[in-house]
Amino acid sequence: MNSSVFTPPLTTTTPQRVEFFRLPAPGKRDPHFGLSRGWYYKAAALGEIKMVAVRQRGALRGVRLVVYDSVCGYIRRAAQTTQAAPASAVSTLTQLPIDFSKA
Repeated sequence: MNSSVFTPPLTTTTPQRVEFFRLPAPGKRDPHFGLSRGWYYKAAALGEIKMVAVRQRGALRGVRLVVYDSVCGYIRRAAQTTQAAPASAVSTLTQLPIDFSKA
């Protein structure tokens, strides 16, 4: 019988896809998309992305997590919108088309 367990070598880096990630610290950018903490709060308030608040029962503070797939979906929608727009109206992808005046 084969009773040995396969353990992958530690030298290879396997990219791992996350389901949720923490908001970046104030003044910092997140490592996945390079967006700011304020951008995430505004986009969630407008319903463009999903965020989850996790805290223990009775605790005053918790952790805000961003749903990775919701941000990917928003970026895909924004890319389709910019592809459909005329060339003069296309903004760079670093400036995602969210109207923050509604928030």
